[in-house]
Amino acid sequence: MEEAGVIDWTGAQSHLLLNPRMPAGEREALERAVPDLPAHVFVGTSGSTGAVKLVALSKDAILASAAAVNGRLEARAADVWCCVLPTFHVGGLGIHARAHLTGSRVISMPWDPHAFAATEATLASLVPAQVHDLVAAGLRPPPNLRAILVGGGAFESLNAPGWPVLASYGMSECASTVAVEGELLPHLEARADDEGRLAFRGASLLTGYATVDGRFVDPKVDGWFVSEDVGSVDGRRLAVRGRTGDFVKIGGESVDLTRLDRILREIAGDAAAIVAVPDARLGHTIELATTVDDVTIVDVFNARVMPFERIRRVHRVASIPRSPLGKLLRHHVILSREDGEGSPA
Repeated sequence: MEEAGVIDWTGAQSHLLLNPRMPAGEREALERAVPDLPAHVFVGTSGSTGAVKLVALSKDAILASAAAVNGRLEARAADVWCCVLPTFHVGGLGIHARAHLTGSRVISMPWDPHAFAATEATLASLVPAQVHDLVAAGLRPPPNLRAILVGGGAFESLNAPGWPVLASYGMSECASTVAVEGELLPHLEARADDEGRLAFRGASLLTGYATVDGRFVDPKVDGWFVSEDVGSVDGRRLAVRGRTGDFVKIGGESVDLTRLDRILREIAGDAAAIVAVPDARLGHTIELATTVDDVTIVDVFNARVMPFERIRRVHRVASIPRSPLGKLLRHHVILSREDGEGSPA
């Protein structure tokens, strides 16, 4: 595995960036799937099928995104970026690309709200959970901090008085940020199809997807990439309403509930169900509804998923609602509350 900070942005070498905590079998499969493409960076993602795959981004595409963000923020060499996001995602990767273009310095550090508030950073990118931490701790921004891009969830519901936050929207397939404060960045075009799915065209789009079965697929049609996000476009204004399918955000991470369903069904059959419960800090948390008293379900499940996908709470229920064809009716699952009553998930 490599770090974004050591990428040679002008060379032909390609780089694979994966979460070091990814299950070993999944990681090895993705390492074998890397295609022979020069001057690319490959990052892992999951789509509507739930299968993890690699997004192939050319270095030129990443730098096009970085240049657009730099222009929006009026970034310059004197700026100092603080990177507390993982560099195996485009959020952290993009920080290093922006700093490369301007000759800025990057402070990389694990997330700690008090340490962040004490940095000399002028620019940063955070997810909503991290902004929540800053506000909850009663911290004030460092004196030189002039902008924080906040993406990875429904940031508009977060109140961060005194902090120079800018709501942003982006995705791996566009090499990071697409819009800031609802305004599309200049390197991209956007439109919505008849079903409301947002589509993008421009210099920062992915080259294609590499799958664990050895296929390489370019999903673009006439240069347009159709995303799994639903929203509207009015000129250069972009509004995002949500995602198609069973996707939720947990701490800024996109989580496919159908993938978790398949893992759980292998462990517990029809006796349990995964439910995403809204959470003020993380966006959502994963909870388990089960008809059996089997503590091993949680241990086995948690060992097979990413840390942010782990079950946080267990609810004993009378039944798991399913359709006549056996499909989980997730929104009909009744979870117990601490007062002993039930509430739909």
